[in-house]
Amino acid sequence: MSMISKDLQSMALDIPSAIDLAYELGELPFDLRRMGIPVIRETGAGGSRLKQGDEYELRLEESTEFLRRFASGADIRIIGLVLQDRRNVLLVRSESPWRTVADLRGRTLGVARNNDPLAYLRRQEVERLVGREGIMNGAPQWVELSAEHATDRMQAGRLELRALLRKEADAVYVEGGLSAEAQRLLGVREVEGFRSYTPVLAVLTASPGWIHEQPAEVGRLLAHIYLASDWALVNRSKTDRLVAKQLGLPEHALASVFSDYLHQQLGAEITDEKWDRLLHVQKELNERGWLQGTFALEDALDHAVMKEAERLIASHEVERPQSEPLSAYAERDLPLSFFIDRAPAHVLADDAAALEAARTFAEEIRAEASERDRNRKLPLAEMKRYAELGLLGLIVPKAYGGPDVSTRTLVDIFKIISHADGSIGQIPQNHHFFAKTIELVGSEEQKSYFFQEILQGAQFGNGLAERNNAKGARKILTTIRQAADGDGYELNGSKFYSTGALYSHWIPVTALNDAEQRMTAFVPRHAPGVTVLDDWSGIGQRTTASGSVLLRNVNVPPQHLLPHWQIFEGPQYFSAFGQIMHAAIDYGIAKAALEDAAYFVREHTRPAFGSGAARASEEPDLIRRFGELGIRLQAAEALLDRAAGAIDEARSKLNAQTAGHASMTVDSAKWLITETAIEITNALFEVAGTSSMDRKYNYDRHWRSVRIHTLHDPARLKLHHVGKWFLNGVYHEYKV
Repeated sequence: MSMISKDLQSMALDIPSAIDLAYELGELPFDLRRMGIPVIRETGAGGSRLKQGDEYELRLEESTEFLRRFASGADIRIIGLVLQDRRNVLLVRSESPWRTVADLRGRTLGVARNNDPLAYLRRQEVERLVGREGIMNGAPQWVELSAEHATDRMQAGRLELRALLRKEADAVYVEGGLSAEAQRLLGVREVEGFRSYTPVLAVLTASPGWIHEQPAEVGRLLAHIYLASDWALVNRSKTDRLVAKQLGLPEHALASVFSDYLHQQLGAEITDEKWDRLLHVQKELNERGWLQGTFALEDALDHAVMKEAERLIASHEVERPQSEPLSAYAERDLPLSFFIDRAPAHVLADDAAALEAARTFAEEIRAEASERDRNRKLPLAEMKRYAELGLLGLIVPKAYGGPDVSTRTLVDIFKIISHADGSIGQIPQNHHFFAKTIELVGSEEQKSYFFQEILQGAQFGNGLAERNNAKGARKILTTIRQAADGDGYELNGSKFYSTGALYSHWIPVTALNDAEQRMTAFVPRHAPGVTVLDDWSGIGQRTTASGSVLLRNVNVPPQHLLPHWQIFEGPQYFSAFGQIMHAAIDYGIAKAALEDAAYFVREHTRPAFGSGAARASEEPDLIRRFGELGIRLQAAEALLDRAAGAIDEARSKLNAQTAGHASMTVDSAKWLITETAIEITNALFEVAGTSSMDRKYNYDRHWRSVRIHTLHDPARLKLHHVGKWFLNGVYHEYKV
């Protein structure tokens, strides 16, 4: 009987709301977190609310409730109207001989009596509809059913059904309808040909104080409501599913409660039709004596908030709901257990031990790489394992207890891991990048402290890049300033493409000091004022969590601040070091793609018609193509290894010549690997054929990941850097 219980519950439905829809789609709660707007949602009797503290709220409620509040002196502003059709039915017992409205002439028609003004208005609508059905003469006798506790629609619905089943009425009028299954179980049926949809008007209001103090916040909330209702227009089935979930109904029951156009009736824009309806409801309630005093509804309208919402949408400052759901960690943080519940990190002895650990890790993560990408499943357990194996401590100098592996070994490790899973391969790149920063410009105290953190399993994320509306050259807007109370520094800004930050214990953040010098602030991941969002939605590298880091008045003690700018005061190999890891990632993905292509051709691809080959793997043209791709991959790897050696040489003997040679060689490798990786991941489908495009294989992940990752540092510029050397004997210098 739970089905009947849910159907009865539908008689007391709250209003299907684009507020709740926006929450379910994920954009609204994510944006609140991203913008640092402290708002919570409440649902239940009276509609949906967004509240900021105990003082301010944005509320969607039925028009009668709004009018009564407004008439009683509540200080509220109208910022939207929602008009929806609610289905009403006339029910008779299954064995009843009466089938149409006309058959009810002279019969008793039961309707529950309660003190809800909206119920009165709906009954007026139904009486008019019944009259139009052709029984003006000999109309049914309306019997008001009453009970001591029949005070809401759900209780009224139960009363009506009980009266019908006890034969106290020949037919009953029920608001909200009943599903076909519930009717069958109860032994009742609908009167044929009676299709009654009464318009239900809801009012979207906001607190004037909130509008006055934070008009942009209220406008932003309204923009999300507009966009959620727009999304519903073109996603009917998904909308029905989400609304049914919102109301606690089976999806199939929506049709028995609402019209077929519910997905078109979630919009909150104020139209002439809606406004006239509100004035009509006000007039009806006034005539019945349910409203006290006189008031002009026009005075409650706030056009400024509506215009701000439209502006935010037009300027794309508020994101439209995506067809692919946001990560759960766009709305909330990783559980603390991810950072606390860990096995002790192993300390690697040397390069050989590091390579063996990398091979072990690669074999462990390889099998589920495709499924992680397909389902955007974050590699939480895998990143814990990475730390446990000691792979975070690869470049910690021996003087501080680490293995201090060569750049060549580090590159080999990135190749090995990225070959197994390119997304996981990218995550620790910034960790090693900032470990190198500590080595180059950290004080002795900073080196001792942070290298010990790393060896104990602490991971660094990153807060490097920014995504802002500034035109022209990229500029860092994040600032590090002396705190007003003189106690350390204060960090403020917003970062994006923050690969690794979500998984990290520390987030190194690049910021400018008062002198416009680039500093690196090492910020604890869970420090007050730090928010990390997994709002990365790129087509590739889907599980790197390369989203946002928000920094609001974050306190940074002097011992956690490094002068990043000093790295670039003289010859440096730091830029080459950072870029070569990216090149190694792309190489690993390309190698995996070529191997998958070869496997598919051997095992699945049919030989081309007319080729004369018994197997596709014996076709001369395919063999030749694999030869081209294999040679280019080998050449890219050889150049990558040469570049790694140049970095190691520059580190051991740093001067303008060795630093310049390291940069030029890495630029050469970066360009060649980019071109080769894109060609191989695209050629996979060329050689493997149509069947390889089937989504079950997910081979497109290789192309998606390479295509998006190679954009990290534009390869087109590398040709100019290398060309300056071969033409003019001038090395390109990377500056900040």
